[in-house]
Amino acid sequence: MSLPDLTIRPYRPGDEERILATFNLVFREVCGPSYVDRTLEQWRWQYLENPMGHRMSLAVAPDGTVVSQYAGVPVLADTPAGPQRFIHCVDSMTHPAWRGGLKRPGIFVITGLPFSAHSRRIGDAVLYGFPVDVAFRIGSRYLEYHFLRDIDFLIRDAGLPPVPPPNGLTLERVTVTPPDVGTLYDVMRGEKRLLLRRDWRYLQWRYVRNPNRADYELWTARAGGRLRGLLVLQPGGGLVPDHATVADWMAAEGDTAATDALLHAATRRTQEVGKQGLVTVFPEWSAEWRTFEARGFVKTPSANWLQRRMVYLLTGSPLTADTLQADWWYALGDSDLA
Repeated sequence: MSLPDLTIRPYRPGDEERILATFNLVFREVCGPSYVDRTLEQWRWQYLENPMGHRMSLAVAPDGTVVSQYAGVPVLADTPAGPQRFIHCVDSMTHPAWRGGLKRPGIFVITGLPFSAHSRRIGDAVLYGFPVDVAFRIGSRYLEYHFLRDIDFLIRDAGLPPVPPPNGLTLERVTVTPPDVGTLYDVMRGEKRLLLRRDWRYLQWRYVRNPNRADYELWTARAGGRLRGLLVLQPGGGLVPDHATVADWMAAEGDTAATDALLHAATRRTQEVGKQGLVTVFPEWSAEWRTFEARGFVKTPSANWLQRRMVYLLTGSPLTADTLQADWWYALGDSDLA
């Protein structure tokens, strides 16, 4: 079959079943026997229920088979240039029967080019992602991927004693996003120049309404009823084998009591579930990186398991590459790695 037989177009309602069929075929092959098929509920949550909408470019064969997909999850970022829409690029794939069937640049690129062109037309600021090696090579050559940084982990060995809990704060595991989380986010926003907006709507969608919500534990630290910190923990882990994961983190940079309270919960739970250690990610220049290092976390290259790198494409944004490099604060929950 030749390229003219394919239709390159955005997602249409009803495409999801065929998207899932190709997605699960591809990732069963990539991940092996441990792979669990993505469900329609999970797909709808990620794309249709996202309060910021969705982005999908598809290559569709005459029989309806989704041959290739280039997809993204829109998120709102607060930046030095004001609120901006970022697109976290995820779930790119090409049907095995179509790989190598066309001359370069190939169907993955042909599907991806309209995606970035659309982002430019409608004013998305930044496309970003964490591509595997082959996608990084192709994207760098044909899709304007720019390297931002290698991702290094911070890992604390579970053999260390848990971080001692401070006096005066109350730790609680909660099942919904705290209604006063916006006040805590305002504190973080005042300290950081660029980060994804962690308001109630986003956090409720990202973790509480997630079909995999059982994978996450939400912990709050309060003093006198005031919210001082929020931790999203994945005790079961997954990013690093046999390690629990700090997926998201909210606390003022200088609030050592809130930091110690949340890390007490995280390090204690890591031991309770029998994991080898606790892993997280922040920019290496951040206050959180230094704070975690002071509490026993050690810089560890992701390449020890599977190298992770962060890439970006500016699509008409007032931001610059230097701003992204110097100011973009993130945690693992800003990716699909947690």
